[in-house]
Amino acid sequence: MNATRPSPTTPGAFLCPRCGNTLRDDQAWCMECGLAARTRVDPPPSWKVPIAVSIVALVLAAAAIAYTLVVLLDEQEPPPTPATVTVVAPAATPVTPAPEPVTPVTPTTTPTTPGAVVPGTSTTTPTTPAVPPGSAAPPSAPAVPGSSSGGAAAP
Repeated sequence: MNATRPSPTTPGAFLCPRCGNTLRDDQAWCMECGLAARTRVDPPPSWKVPIAVSIVALVLAAAAIAYTLVVLLDEQEPPPTPATVTVVAPAATPVTPAPEPVTPVTPTTTPTTPGAVVPGTSTTTPTTPAVPPGSAAPPSAPAVPGSSSGGAAAP
């Protein structure tokens, strides 16, 4: 469909800026090329400001969360109470005091007659120190008669 172009001298005729086709008075768009001849098309809005505001809000929210966590986790906790542990001591075995060592008495010779007893003196023979029960005899001590090296004495 070709429309006749009016001459540029025709008063009130409006031409398409792109293709030069004549537009009627009630026509806002060119029917040949589709250009908006009488309609003003606004450019899309810029998204820079809303994106910047959103990023600032997110950063502030993250900082507030971090600050709150630091404050909550930085509280001083009381030291833990020491655990009381009760240790039961094993039953103590009765301890018998060690017998005092017996000092050998050396016989004194007095110029008396044989068989006579002098008052205040005793006639004893030297003895070896007593060995406490359950302990081993020293290696240099003579063996006790009637005992065996394997343990208890025979009845």
